[in-house]
Parts: sequence; C-alpha cells; structure tokens
Amino acid sequence: SANGYFEKKIVFRCSNEKGETIDIGASRDKLERQVNPCPAKYRKPLYPLGDGQGGLLQREGFVSGEVEHQFVSQYGYTSLFPLLLEVLPPSSPKLGSILQLIRDETKVWSNFGILSLSRTSRFFERDNAPGDRPYWRGAIWIPINFLAVRALYSYANKEGPHQSASRKLYEELRSNLINNIYKEYKRTGYLWEQYHSNTGKGQRSHPFTGWTALIVNIMAEVY
Repeated sequence: SANGYFEKKIVFRCSNEKGETIDIGASRDKLERQVNPCPAKYRKPLYPLGDGQGGLLQREGFVSGEVEHQFVSQYGYTSLFPLLLEVLPPSSPKLGSILQLIRDETKVWSNFGILSLSRTSRFFERDNAPGDRPYWRGAIWIPINFLAVRALYSYANKEGPHQSASRKLYEELRSNLINNIYKEYKRTGYLWEQYHSNTGKGQRSHPFTGWTALIVNIMAEVY
C-alpha cells in the first residue's frame, strides 16, 4: 500500500523439532524485549546472524500500511498494457502519453530495453523481501519488450497522429534490444532470464532460451 514503509530487520535463525532451520527478519525492539520472533512452525529461537564484521546481519523489508483500494502510483510495465495489447485506437491521446512515458529516460527508458519499474519508484531495484533480490523492480524482461516492439510496429504502420513517433520509438527499442542481447551472448555465451536495468548485463537463470529467444523474432521482424 502507498502508506507503507521500509524497515531494516535483524536476521534471526529459528528451528523446529526436527532441527530444520529458517532465517527470518526480526525487529530490534522485539529482540531487546526478549519476545520470541519465530513463527509457529519453527518456534525454537536460536540466534541472530552476524554480518562478518562484528555486527548483526540486517536486511531491509517493506512493511505494508493500511490496505485500501487506490490507484497504482508506480510507473512500469503495468502502465503500458493499453499499448502492449493494442487496445488503443491510433488516434488516441492516451497512446501519445504512453509513448512519452516509454521514451522518458528518468522513468522506464534505457539503452538496453524498457525497464520493468520506473527509476522514480521507491521500489526501484530494492529487494522484494529480505534476502530476495529485486525481480520485477527494474530489470529488463524480454517478453514485455517483445510485446512493446510488436505494438510499436503495428502503430507505426497505421495512419494517425502518433505514427511517426511510433516508428521512431520502434526502431530505437528494437536496436537497443538486439545490440544488448547480442553483446551479452557474445560476452557470456548465454541468453539470460532478464537483464540489469543499469548495465544491461544478463542475470538470473541461464541458459534461458525461453522467452529471451523472442529476440530472433525481433531481429526478423516476425510479429
């Protein structure tokens, strides 16, 4: 929710009756009050983990505020679906707004592809949960970029006030995707699950010839 906040928690190890362990995030206040932070299935508290430098290991997590119906205040892939699914007529002013958003370098545009979340978001490249690296929080995903390229190609071939802008954006985005994926394949020998928002480097699972193989369709302009 929009009124939530980020909080650093101490990594604490808990155990069950079988000796199996899990690591959780515990608030400093709870530990200082000697309140057991462990969940029901791992009820035995063991110890906080060290950071290897004489301190306690901490991880940042998001604490949700009051849940309520609200507009999403983050720009990202969810903002692009009217274009991705081509539900907007070529003359729609909303199409022009989405094209401007895509090309905004302060938000989702990069030299490697469209980012999954805007640089202006407080969630940009922040962990999903303690110990869980960012996933759809900035990284470049090829399936969504493929849908964007396909939609731009379609609008570039339809008469309307946004035809020229669609054509220019199509050519730029297509070139960026091809160049970066080829560069990373040449560097590592792999197609990757996703690509880093700031460097374009491949990351996560590899080899990943699932949706990342869509780059071949983009190269051949087969949509």
